[in-house]
Amino acid sequence: MLVRLLGPFEVVGPRGSIAITSARQRVVLATLALDAGRPIPVARLVDAVWRDDPPASARNSLQSHVARLRAVLGDPSLIVLEPAGYRLAVPPDRVDALRFEALAGDAAGAAGLDEALALWRGPPLPEFTDEPFAGRAARLTDAYHSALARRADLLLADGRAGDAAARLAAAVDADPCWEHGALIRARALAAAGLSAEAAALLRRHSDAVVDLLGMDPSGAVRRLQVALLRGEIGSRGEIGSRGEIGPRGEIGPRGEMGAADVGGPDPRFRPAPAQRPGPDVVAAGRRREPAGRVPLRFSSFVGRDAEQAELAKLLADPGLVTVVGPGGVGKTRLVAETVRAASRVAWVDAADVRGGDDLRQAVAVAVGAAVGPGADVAAAVAAAAARWRPLIVLDNCEHLVDAAAELVEALLGAGVRIVVTSRERLRVDGERVLTLGPLAPAAGVRLFRDRAADGSGAGDPAVAEIVAELDGLPLAIELAATQAAVLGVAEVRARLGDRLDLLTRGRRTADARHRTLRAVLDSSFRLLDDEERLTLRRLAVFAGGFTVALAEAVVADERLPRARLAAVIAALVDRSLVARHGPRRYRLLETVRAYAAGPDAEAVRPRHAAAMVTAVEEQAERLLGPDQAAAVREIDALLPDLRQVVARADTETAGRIAGALYRYGYRRQHYEVLAWGRHARQPAALAAAANHAWGRGDLALAEQLARQAVAAAPDTYPAHEALADVFLVACDPDGATAHYRELARIARGIGRPALEASGLVGEVLVLAYSGSSEAACRLAGTALEVADASGNPSARAEALYGLGEALADTDPPRALALLDEAAELAGGVQDRLFEAAAESAAVAIRSRHGDPVAALISFRAVLTLWRRAGNDMLQAAALRNLVVLLARIGADETAALVDAAVPASPLYAAERERLDRARTAVAERLGPDRLAATRRRAGRMSANAVVDAALEAIDAALNRTAG
Repeated sequence: MLVRLLGPFEVVGPRGSIAITSARQRVVLATLALDAGRPIPVARLVDAVWRDDPPASARNSLQSHVARLRAVLGDPSLIVLEPAGYRLAVPPDRVDALRFEALAGDAAGAAGLDEALALWRGPPLPEFTDEPFAGRAARLTDAYHSALARRADLLLADGRAGDAAARLAAAVDADPCWEHGALIRARALAAAGLSAEAAALLRRHSDAVVDLLGMDPSGAVRRLQVALLRGEIGSRGEIGSRGEIGPRGEIGPRGEMGAADVGGPDPRFRPAPAQRPGPDVVAAGRRREPAGRVPLRFSSFVGRDAEQAELAKLLADPGLVTVVGPGGVGKTRLVAETVRAASRVAWVDAADVRGGDDLRQAVAVAVGAAVGPGADVAAAVAAAAARWRPLIVLDNCEHLVDAAAELVEALLGAGVRIVVTSRERLRVDGERVLTLGPLAPAAGVRLFRDRAADGSGAGDPAVAEIVAELDGLPLAIELAATQAAVLGVAEVRARLGDRLDLLTRGRRTADARHRTLRAVLDSSFRLLDDEERLTLRRLAVFAGGFTVALAEAVVADERLPRARLAAVIAALVDRSLVARHGPRRYRLLETVRAYAAGPDAEAVRPRHAAAMVTAVEEQAERLLGPDQAAAVREIDALLPDLRQVVARADTETAGRIAGALYRYGYRRQHYEVLAWGRHARQPAALAAAANHAWGRGDLALAEQLARQAVAAAPDTYPAHEALADVFLVACDPDGATAHYRELARIARGIGRPALEASGLVGEVLVLAYSGSSEAACRLAGTALEVADASGNPSARAEALYGLGEALADTDPPRALALLDEAAELAGGVQDRLFEAAAESAAVAIRSRHGDPVAALISFRAVLTLWRRAGNDMLQAAALRNLVVLLARIGADETAALVDAAVPASPLYAAERERLDRARTAVAERLGPDRLAATRRRAGRMSANAVVDAALEAIDAALNRTAG
């Protein structure tokens, strides 16, 4: 087997190309292929497949995906399960990306480079845009560029300048900021007698670097431009009398520029462990730290490895780097730990500096500039800085951004490196910004435990909750850890609602602004104008994220004009008081919200409730069309605010929200949302409550609520859909058919094909469960056409599921293929109802007709999925199917236990016959005494304990099979 990742994903087997249609299975195979021959831990595969939101059943679902992938590949031995994880059992040279890396190594000659470059079919891993693939794709692209440049350089050294220039043409045109390629191609063009084209190429490169990266062209580019003007390029691209440009673009033995000037990290700015700085470090400002030192802390520096490496990389080139982030996020500590090992650092703590003149004087002292009366301070500082080429750090500049921007612009021409820490960027030409965000959860937990004086919180899950509540802000975590050493972790967790008064015991020697959480926020709020303060206080009404449009609907009025609000929010984002929260969404950190909440937020609460109702009703309409996935994401994002509104709202408002969320709650199996309709009067809200009731196993209450909904609004679709589904699970085919047909009729009348498909599929299921598979297949075909016309992913998944159920016993292979596609589609839009239903139907077919091992693996995933969803009725149906499979493999005691523990419910004839056959076989093999004892044990078990017993039986059977 050959796996191709350089360009479009492709798998080639002995008989040709192998089509892998499942997106998740493609992710699994790509992840395994990138480390072919080595085991990949299960946790890493789960992270790759479900990067943003792995379900509780992820590990079991992964087993199912691997089992299906083995079947598609046609050779189960290709994917091996070992103690360390799953391994793709193919040699690395059967994966084009791995073969490319091996051929294009640093020692590769012309032949190896040619073979490597021939494997390149386009950008690597193009369909896999998330991590870990994005980083690997970037490394492969870098390796490709390096190989391409080295091959061109070899051609140039052989006197084949035209071939060298042609070899690089496409790649340089595609990436005009690629400096190495531009330098070699320019030399090749000049060596071929095309100096004008070479000069034009370098101009395009320089413009791209300025426009796209906000940086100046490197010294190597400028020097090559000068050499072109002087006509100093030889026939092999060498520089004449002024030194040669080497393969990395650096000027050679008699030139001035080194490797650090062409983008490589300067070793002086690699992150170094904390240590005392040398005597040549100069500090200025308030001198809270001893004179002559970068601020020194002896406590651990946790969770900032990536940011420290990024800052070191940025500091490899002259210019300005601004480290921005909210107060207490650790900007000063990050910079201090990164620059500590560098020589001649001029550190200026500007927290107490009150104006531009004072700032210029503080910097002059730091760099050792002699400033006479009437002299231009900025010019003197620039001259001293240029002479020593130091690194200048301007710390705590949020209150001096204008003065700092003016000074920095005056210094940038001197070629110095400048780092500014601030709660907002300076917005000067050439500024590179490193935004410092909250700590990752694991790093936050480690920081808490490190700072707790007595080790409080070791192994306590409440620590992770504290870290999350404090938004991962290092200062807040440190303050909480200090209090936990006295009060205990549980007490701190319980009192975080009063965090501003609780977290008050910072380091005695710290800046007063950093000794309490309230002081940090006070210092930030003092920098705002009246308009910004009022906006922030009103935004505190939002419990979760918000868009600018939502903020306008809630916050804007005559005091805060709608036309101004976007700019004010942008300013608050710049000041690190409002955080970006996904595409086009923003939120307040919980600590900022607690500080800002008050009368201004309460005053806009009615507008907030009205805006939430409008927003959720708009998204409910989108759920029925092609934009379903986007609508689900939007409603997910609104849930914190919807909870808040429902908890405070009157019955009318709560009912409108519950009714609008009827289909979302049902398809997502979100029982909290469905329950919001329990005390409402609107028909759609009653339908939501009916679905909540039957999912919890109360069919009588569900029927009562659904009938109330139909009586209140006979021509609305949610009422008929809810009542039809109740009749379906209650095994009342006539009642179900009548209301599914009414649902389809209403949907056609209002032009909603996705709803019409639901009515048709419901009738298909009645026919399939009643044994009329031929009629069910015909109607399922119509349902699929209607669903496809809607463009709605859930509608197509539902129709595929219906057709799969219709074919379950007449064409099991086709049914399984349809159900797999249905589960994949439904999972992609978070439709847990039909994802789980399709998985359940597939596992039931496998348990009757297929490999029992594959069925057991799938059953584990299905049971976990239904447990997470909370649908007791459909979980019980899955357990009944498991009884049949357990009887088939001889796990009689567990089969009898599960059968006795599952609550009795109505059954269709075919299911009853299968279950009765299994019961008879189990009873014969166990005998009456063991059967009676097993049933008595089942009577003493909770529902969760029964599921646990079933899962243990599955694991035991799989272990026996593996053994």
